Amino acid sequence: MLFLLLVIWELAPRLGWVSAVFVPPFSRIVKVGADLGIVNILLYIAISLKRVFVGFFIASILALPLGFILAGALPWLARFIKPFTLFLSQIPPYILFPIFVIIVGIGEGGIYTVIFWSSFWPILFTSISGISQVDPLLVRAAKAMNAGRIQIFFKVVLPAAFPAVMTGLRTGLTMSFFMLIGAESMGADKGLGWLIHNAQSMGFIERIYLGALIVALVGALLNFILDFLEENIVDWKESAEEQTV
Repeated sequence: MLFLLLVIWELAPRLGWVSAVFVPPFSRIVKVGADLGIVNILLYIAISLKRVFVGFFIASILALPLGFILAGALPWLARFIKPFTLFLSQIPPYILFPIFVIIVGIGEGGIYTVIFWSSFWPILFTSISGISQVDPLLVRAAKAMNAGRIQIFFKVVLPAAFPAVMTGLRTGLTMSFFMLIGAESMGADKGLGWLIHNAQSMGFIERIYLGALIVALVGALLNFILDFLEENIVDWKESAEEQTV
């Protein structure tokens, strides 16, 4: 299917079905990529991924504990601040970019803040949701067996909330990556977003398509890695539980 799509992409502009100015043949995009060089392309990918993982990591280490505390120890506070947090989460990061620039400055600081803002909310909300939906009977059963709070959290609550937590992490990482592209166009001098923005400014249509293809491929690779990790962690957890039984 993918091969057929690439063949149509190559033939359509050459046969005059679409304008070659706005939809260049696939071979021209490959040539532009070759001219740019694999080293430069990998450098742009590495720079963008570094920004994604730094912002995502900061969001995760703050959102996960906060979500666990709000849902587990302070559910009344979680309900009280829910309208406020929902309101904040609906604000697009791009609208807040000028504020981020004032607070942390233009460049890397602003980019990291946009990524952090984009990934923080889905991780927080799914963590709260996952902990809140844990079956109370499981917790009571653990308490009846004289399990401590730490044991209950790591042996009962966290495994039960794991699917929701993984969904939040997946969503947060996906949002981080795609928000990065816009953030880099506003305050970066390298990276995939900068590549696309610079190509648009200079009128290099082929480079725009090249950048979009690279973004799609890297995004698909990240999603594949997350799927692989999630499946293997779940399999490991289920195997450990079977051995315990």
